[in-house]
Amino acid sequence: MVDLSVSQLAAMIDASIAGRPAATLAEMDAFYGRLAPYQLAAVMVEPRYVRSAVEYFHPRKQNVVTVISYPLGAMTTEAKLIQMAQALSDGADELDVAMDLSAFRSGDFDKVSDELRAVRSLAGERTVKVIYYSALLSEGEALRAAELILNAGIAFLKTNPGYGNVTTLAHIRAIKQRFGNDLRVMASGGVRTHQDALAMIEAGTDRIATSSPFAVMGIES
Repeated sequence: MVDLSVSQLAAMIDASIAGRPAATLAEMDAFYGRLAPYQLAAVMVEPRYVRSAVEYFHPRKQNVVTVISYPLGAMTTEAKLIQMAQALSDGADELDVAMDLSAFRSGDFDKVSDELRAVRSLAGERTVKVIYYSALLSEGEALRAAELILNAGIAFLKTNPGYGNVTTLAHIRAIKQRFGNDLRVMASGGVRTHQDALAMIEAGTDRIATSSPFAVMGIES
């Protein structure tokens, strides 16, 4: 199994407090303070916290990511773009955008593709990761979703939104075996321990989203 230092793991982690719904401002401040010593890939916050997170983390050279149409992806395209525009205006460095799973499972691939292209266009040079719900799709469906996402000009997938949707090693391997380095993959959902993280990385994961960043880094149980 791969062996990575704390700093190497930190650089692959999007850390969130999402495991605690309705966090208070005091809890958010405490979370920011605990994360401050580590150089993470990004700190993930809900849209309402983007501006305060940017004010705190940008002076520390730390990226901030937020979620769009989260967790179900069932907003209209227009609503998604409005939410994106606000997040970008507030200073988000990365956007995790939920794919319209209902449209996808209904076979409306043109709607999915058109929306993803609009998302890519509005984001400009900012990083976009598309949440495609690997836990709810067959392998064939997951590969089809990945193909649509890549063809829309987005080369970064996020497996799941969390909320009980667990990412497996098979989910990661399927994408990597088909697309290799053409698509980056973030494992999200169920990655809570140091060993979970190492196994995901060995399977080909490029990034890890977790609400247990300190356990994943191996600095607490």
